[in-house]
Amino acid sequence: MDQLLKGFVKETTSEALSLDKMIHCFEGAASAKNQAEKPSRPPSSKKTTDDSKKKSTHYLSGEIFADLDEARDKINALVNQRTKSKVSKSRIVDQALRMILKEFEEKGDKSRLIKEIIKGLKQK
Repeated sequence: MDQLLKGFVKETTSEALSLDKMIHCFEGAASAKNQAEKPSRPPSSKKTTDDSKKKSTHYLSGEIFADLDEARDKINALVNQRTKSKVSKSRIVDQALRMILKEFEEKGDKSRLIKEIIKGLKQK
């Protein structure tokens, strides 16, 4: 059995087939049991408009990531104690993108966004 689990046995044995059947039988039963045990959730009170949050993953340079942490800390120092918990990196990024995209909509190819992108492309 040890050799089978480590992948040393090339041929399919009756033990391996039996083990495979037990595993898949157990997985199916566990999945069905979990589905039956899930309580139904009440309707969410969260907004369902286009303004609702969406998860998004983007890669940032190490420098930008560190700058974002530093900005959060500085903003937290500027706001009153009750609103500190509302200052997050996500909120900072969201607001910064709103501002830069608004300028892009207004100025088009004259916007700082386009100028910086073109500048960055020329450097590479």
